Amino acid sequence: MDWLIVNFGKHKGKTLPQILFSDPDWFFEAIEKEYFKNRGILSKEADDLYRKACNIKIPSAGGPNMIAEYIIDPSRGKFFDMKLVPEDKPPHEGSSVTFRKSVIDLSVPRQIASYDKLGYSRMLSSVKFYLFGSGSVRMTKKRCEEFFENSDNFTNL
Repeated sequence: MDWLIVNFGKHKGKTLPQILFSDPDWFFEAIEKEYFKNRGILSKEADDLYRKACNIKIPSAGGPNMIAEYIIDPSRGKFFDMKLVPEDKPPHEGSSVTFRKSVIDLSVPRQIASYDKLGYSRMLSSVKFYLFGSGSVRMTKKRCEEFFENSDNFTNL
């Protein structure tokens, strides 16, 4: 697939998949503020990527069914971490608030706080660890685009 290049804003010159893996906070703000509205094919790409980014399939390695557990930092009231845990594991007990989803949802930090660059940095590190094997894997243009082109990576679409 040939992704359109964003021709405005601070991510001018990048494709939307690149933006999602480098600055998801900006992407979700752009969705909320309708930056992509009336931009033709780019608008359709943004809508499609929004659905995908909120419904990433949890990888299975033939073990127990896993679920995403999202942790909120009690002192900041913002996103702290995402871990994949066995579905039958009892919920976290402690001072941190947690909640679970059956998918990896890149929009979670923004759902918790309207601006959270640190939270998104932590989210991306966790997502890259679980999906690509390392929290510090370099997300090339090709890797970002191929991930979002593969329908096997998503659920509930």
